[in-house]
Amino acid sequence: MRGRGDIRKTIDSFISDRAEYKSLTKQWGEIRVSINDVDAKKGLRQLKVRRLFRRSWFYWITGACCVFVAFWVFGGFSALLNRAASEALGERDYERADQILTLIDRFRCETPQTIFLKARLRRKQLRTAEVPELLRAADKAGLDSSQVRREFILLEAQSGGIRNVADELNSLLQQGDGDGAEICEAYVNGAMMIGATDVAMTILPVWKQEFPEDPQPHYAHARILEYQQKVEDAIRELQTAIAKHSRHWPSRYALGRILYGENRIEESLQQLTIATEMRANAAPLFQRARCLRSLGRLSEAHQILLKLSKLDKPLVQKSFALVCEPERGLPIEYELGTLEAALGNHEAAKGWLEIVLTADRNHLDARYARALSLRELGQSSEADLELAAVHRIRTLLQEIDRLVDEINRSPDEPHLEARCRIGELYIKYENARHGEFWLQEALNRDPTYRPAHAILADYYDSLKSRRPEYSVLAENHRKAAAGNNLTLPKGGATP
Repeated sequence: MRGRGDIRKTIDSFISDRAEYKSLTKQWGEIRVSINDVDAKKGLRQLKVRRLFRRSWFYWITGACCVFVAFWVFGGFSALLNRAASEALGERDYERADQILTLIDRFRCETPQTIFLKARLRRKQLRTAEVPELLRAADKAGLDSSQVRREFILLEAQSGGIRNVADELNSLLQQGDGDGAEICEAYVNGAMMIGATDVAMTILPVWKQEFPEDPQPHYAHARILEYQQKVEDAIRELQTAIAKHSRHWPSRYALGRILYGENRIEESLQQLTIATEMRANAAPLFQRARCLRSLGRLSEAHQILLKLSKLDKPLVQKSFALVCEPERGLPIEYELGTLEAALGNHEAAKGWLEIVLTADRNHLDARYARALSLRELGQSSEADLELAAVHRIRTLLQEIDRLVDEINRSPDEPHLEARCRIGELYIKYENARHGEFWLQEALNRDPTYRPAHAILADYYDSLKSRRPEYSVLAENHRKAAAGNNLTLPKGGATP
């Protein structure tokens, strides 16, 4: 048992420890206050810096907005976008030009130059029916009238009226005002439109030499070579165009299509897959689906075609226009019909093929495919009638072989009547593009040959309800068929 002395010592020791603890606590409290004071001052400084930083950004953003608004109000923004659109057109990047012009519409900062650029883009996309109204609007808005007149001349030439403006085109070429490539393009396209391939072939070497970075003359040359059935030469020209501009979609698309026709499916698929990088890519997707079908990948092809069939028609037409091959007939629906038949879905096939035949009763392949589906569905009597009609027409088309042999026996002779008859048969019963080629070949040998003009006038008349731009071509050929046909001045085609 402890004594009172021990207890006392214990109590004194506890009191001493307690006092020391209080002293330490007080010191620690003072230290914490000091630390907190330092932290508070530091935090205050940081807060001031952050506020100053935020104010700086506010001032910068406000200033930038003011500059942007001033730039917009005084036309700088429009001028910048117009210049970008013009450069895209010059580089043959029609899709980028279209995007920039759409952006201008969204910002509502259109100028007379913007309207002019829209007209030029429509002309390049072969949407020629829209061009005159746009040019008149640009003129009314204050655009230089000489610029408007020059574009009207290019439109007339490209639409097949080259004989009406040949002298003016030659004059424009001699002026050298920076639009040389545009004039060459309109001149060549117009010459091709009327079958004057000799005129086009005269201009192409000059165009290539004067504008060595331009892919368009190689593309135009390839189209002529394709019509002349010089396929390998056409492929080389398209490859040259792509080497000069990898995103020249008309060349990519045409190369893929020609390779497909040559049964070089893998090569075709490679080109068309690259071309699907286009934003409006319905045209290359359609050709890609055909490649996949040829490779036995029917399900993939079917999915693509179904997706395309659900697109709005203007979007599909825009895509074909961007690759400079306006859609004729209903190729997507026809491909879907024949693919459904290959998959054994004959009711669906019949539906798609009837849509095609409603638009074009003379689509011989669609008639034949529908007849086969009718037979599979047990509608034998109707199928037999259709097959008999198709057989009669194909017998009639054997005349083409006889006429071609006749032409080949004496190739130096013009054979106008034979060429015209071949073109007529193709347009009526099989391949309208081939028909155009043969009729233009006849006109190339005699630009005043009225029967060829008459057939082309009727053909373009049949197309203008779906594509108004063909009305200009129909009118030009109708005038020529009536004898109001002008001829190119001698030597006038050479720039």
